[in-house]
Order: sequence, then C-alpha cells, then structure tokens
Amino acid sequence: MEIGVFKSIHVIEELKIELLQAHCHFQTGAVHSSETEILQGLADMIGLSYLLARRMGLDFSKVDRMLMQRLEVWRTAEKTNLEKWWGDLSMLQSYLAPDE
Repeated sequence: MEIGVFKSIHVIEELKIELLQAHCHFQTGAVHSSETEILQGLADMIGLSYLLARRMGLDFSKVDRMLMQRLEVWRTAEKTNLEKWWGDLSMLQSYLAPDE
C-alpha cells in the first residue's frame, strides 16, 4: 500500500514539474515568435493539466465543467477585454460546447 501512495505522490510531483516546463517552453516560444514552440507549450499545459487532475482523483469531465463555469464567470465579470474586444470567451465556450 505504501508503495502505491509513494508512486502516486511521485507521479503528481513529476506532472507538476512537467507543467512548469511546458509553461517555460511556451514562454520561450513567445519570445522567439515560434508558432511551433508556442503550440507545443500550450498543448502540453492542457494535456498535463488533465493528467494531473486525473492523478489527483478528478474526472476529466469535472475539469471540463469547471472550465465552462470559469469561462462564464470571466465573460460576465468582464475581467479582461478579451470578450469585449474580440468575443474570445464566447467563442471558446461555443467551441467547447457547440450544442449548448
């Protein structure tokens, strides 16, 4: 039992480190204007976030639902100009849940 707990903790810590590395990869891509590096960093952050959630006992669908809730909060609170100027938050909501 202890080995399983240790392995779980170890994997969670590895995923957290990889998430930070993905963020650094994204930042490097942004500095160098490298679309490939930017996309790789973003894709890695998204994928690793799902995997980290799973290792922490959360279903992928819970992450999706929370993301939709957060998008709605950001959109209605107008915390950024993303919605006001470009409609990005509504566009992302429509992309993630086209039937709603």
